[in-house]
Order: sequence, then structure tokens, then C-alpha cells
Amino acid sequence: MKKLFKTTLLLSSFSLLATFNVACSANENVITVAASSLPHAEILNKAVKDVLSKKGYSLKVFELDWDQPNEALNHNEYDANYFQHRPYLQTYDSGNDNHVYSVDYTYTKLFPTVTVHYEPLRIYEGKKKASEFEANKKTATYVICNDISNEKRALDLLVASGVIESYDINNLPKNIKPVSESTLASSLKDYDYGVLPANTALTGKIEANLSLPTEGADLADRGANVLVANVAKYRDDLKYKAKIDVLSDALLSEDVASFIKSEFKNVVTVYQHDLRK
Repeated sequence: MKKLFKTTLLLSSFSLLATFNVACSANENVITVAASSLPHAEILNKAVKDVLSKKGYSLKVFELDWDQPNEALNHNEYDANYFQHRPYLQTYDSGNDNHVYSVDYTYTKLFPTVTVHYEPLRIYEGKKKASEFEANKKTATYVICNDISNEKRALDLLVASGVIESYDINNLPKNIKPVSESTLASSLKDYDYGVLPANTALTGKIEANLSLPTEGADLADRGANVLVANVAKYRDDLKYKAKIDVLSDALLSEDVASFIKSEFKNVVTVYQHDLRK
């Protein structure tokens, strides 16, 4: 009886070990990414997933509010995130909320592996039509996003478009109203025009009138959205590094570029560059 008990216990131990090894093996081929819904999660689910499956990896995408993914990634809740540009990432990584962008910036917590696409800010129709813009632009009302990065981008676009000559971000003209990103699309109906990031417009199903001003291609490098990984894990964990590298390569693929071009046309543009140096 004692011998039977020992045999049963031994077999149970082997069974548990085998189950553990299978689970670990499976997890090595599962990549988890926190992303905002549009266009990021759509690019991952509809284009990247197929590319990764051919490499033997499966992809799980978790849609999070855009103020959550960096902290979640820093605490190893996901393998990567995909929702932001480098000035926004630098704010989190440095703890310095001034969005001073530097291409030579050293990342200590999280770092960008590749740029994928560029979402230029654009002026969108609200109560007034695009055809009325030039005649009314200086007196029209504008709603913009109140996070420090997109607020500055919006104001710079308004300067470039001749709406205002200059600005003090702490003392804006009365016809320019910053609101939270979550209410930006719904607030558009109350203003003559809005300055919206492309993903906000896509989520709110707001169509772009291409005759209205937009950010230029010269800002694409600074504004391009990036895949972000954990610095320490990428340096110290070879299996994690392999996941991030295969995911990064997938986002640089022609399949992904073709999907962005066909699905999002002029609202989102392809900007693929490898940052792993």
C-alpha cells in the first residue's frame, strides 16, 4: 500500500511537471500587447497576427485606456505596448512632464523598438464646414486635446494655419478650449472646428476633410507611433527578447504597411523604421 502510494505520488508529480512544462512552452510562443483600439489594436489583430502565426507565435491584444499601458508594461503585465509616440514615452520614462523630444534620449524603464505609423493631427469640421475655414479661421472656436503633448501639437498647427500668431499654453485665447481626449470627439459638435489626433477621429467615426490643414510630414519622426518594450527584460531575458524581436519585425513587414495604406488611407500613414541599435 505504501509502495502504491509512492508510485501514485511520483506519477502525479511527473504529470504536474509535464503540465507545467507544456504551459511554459506555450507561453514562450504567446505575445501579449496592450494597445489603444484604433488604429493600433486593429493593425495588430488584422495584420500582425497572421504574420506572427507563420513564425510560430500567437498574439493576444488587450485594449487599454491610453494612460495605463506604460505602467502596466513596466510592471511586466504585458510583453509590449503599442499606442504612443516617443515624446509621450519620454515623459513617462523620465518622469519629466515637458515633452522635450530628443533622438539621443536614453531609456531606463521602457524603450521603443520600431516606429510603425504616423497619425498627423488635423483640423476637423464641427459646426462650420471646411469651405468656411479660411474666411472664419481667426474668429472660429476650436476644441483641442488637453494632454500636454497633443495640446502643444494642436496649438502649433493652429499657428502654422494662420489661426493664431503665437500662444502661451497657460493663457489661451477664449476661442480655443482644451478638453480631455475621452470627450474630444463628442465635444466637436459644440465648436466650429476641432484639432484631433487621427486615432481619436477614427474611434469617434469622424471623417476627415482633406482640404483642412494637417500636420506636415516633417513631423513624422517625432510623431510616429512606436512599439514599446521593457528595457531590463529585453536586456536580460533571451526568450523575451526573441518575442519582442519577432513582433518588431512583423510590424516592419510589407503586409502591415499594405494593411495601413488600404485600411486607413490618408488619415494614418506608414512610417516604418527599426530603432533597435
